[in-house]
Amino acid sequence: MSDLNDPIRAQNTQADADRFLKRNNKRRIASKQSFAQKEIDVKAFIIAPEGYEAFMFTVYAVTLPYLFGLAFLYMFIAKGNFIQFLNVKLSSFFIIWMIGYEVIAVISLTLIAYAFIKSLKNSSSDF
Repeated sequence: MSDLNDPIRAQNTQADADRFLKRNNKRRIASKQSFAQKEIDVKAFIIAPEGYEAFMFTVYAVTLPYLFGLAFLYMFIAKGNFIQFLNVKLSSFFIIWMIGYEVIAVISLTLIAYAFIKSLKNSSSDF
């Protein structure tokens, strides 16, 4: 019963401490890069088999804006009413694609601005 009140002691070694410091130093160095200096790997955002990234990027560039355009027309123009949505002329692929392209552009710019503000917040907390 007396061992329940004993303090908990961690069994750390110097190797564990060195690994911890090394891991945290990598994080600090990565976070000290400015927002414009950070590298972006496009392959992390594109789901594609190895070697078919360019083809899949083309497929995404054609289909995603069209689907976002249809969703925008359904939610904001037809106000979620399927009957009114059917009254919209859906045969103009390029117009719907352009609407979706603009929606994706606004979402992307918002995410970039959010990441920039977040990087400013992280860099100011380092001081």
